[in-house]
Amino acid sequence: MRCLTLLLILSVALPIYAARQASRLVAPPPGATLPISLAKTMKAQKLTVGQLVTARLFQRVLLRDGTYLPGKVDIVGHIVSSGPSSLSILFTQLRWKGQTVPIHVRLVAAASAHNVYQTTLPVGGTDRGTSNPADWTTRQVGGDEVYLSAGSGRVYDQYSQPVGYADFDGVYADPASAGELPRAMGPFSTTATGLHGLPGFSIISPGDGETPITLGVSKPKWQIASGGALLLEVVR
Repeated sequence: MRCLTLLLILSVALPIYAARQASRLVAPPPGATLPISLAKTMKAQKLTVGQLVTARLFQRVLLRDGTYLPGKVDIVGHIVSSGPSSLSILFTQLRWKGQTVPIHVRLVAAASAHNVYQTTLPVGGTDRGTSNPADWTTRQVGGDEVYLSAGSGRVYDQYSQPVGYADFDGVYADPASAGELPRAMGPFSTTATGLHGLPGFSIISPGDGETPITLGVSKPKWQIASGGALLLEVVR
C-alpha cells in the first residue's frame, strides 16, 4: 500500500518538479485555475468606477510547454460598478516583469481573509505541537485535507479519496483526464465553489471573460479585506 501511495504522489509531482519557470508571460490555457490573493481591502465607500484592482497568484500555475507562471504574477482588473448593494469587477490582464497579456476568466469560488488564514493552521492537536509546518495536516477552504510530510504530500477529499498534491509552493488538483495539467488551487479545495466566510455577499454573475464578476451585497457599508482569495478559471 505504501508503494502504491508513493507512486500516486510521484505521478502528480513529477510534472510539477520537472517544470521550469517561464521566461516570458503567457496566458494559461482554458480550464486552468488561478488562485489569487487580493492586495488591498475593498470598501464600498472607497471604490470608484474604473479604479484598478490588483491581485497576485498564490502559487505557480503550470503551462502546457512544461513551464510555469510563478507566484509573483499579478492579475489586474478594474471596477465596473460599485454601490451599497453590489460590486462588479472585470479582470482583463496578467502582469509580470513589465509584460502584460490579456486574460479572460470567470469566478469559481471566493473566501475571506480569515478563512484563508485558517488553511495555514494544523487540523489536529498532535500537529499543533509540531513546530514544522512541513509536517502538518491542514484543511482547505471547502473541506479537502492536505497531509504533508517533509513539505509535500497528497490532498484528500471528505471521502478520504486522493484528489490532489501539495508541495512547498502550493496545492494542485489532479488532472481530470490524461493529457491535462494539474490545476492550481491555492487555499481552495479541488471542488470548492461559491463564497466562503463572506456573509451578506452573493454571486449575481460569475462573469464569462467579457462580462464582469458581480457580487450582491446585503449591507451598504460592506468591505472585502486584503488577503481574501478568489479562485478564477480561464475561459478562453
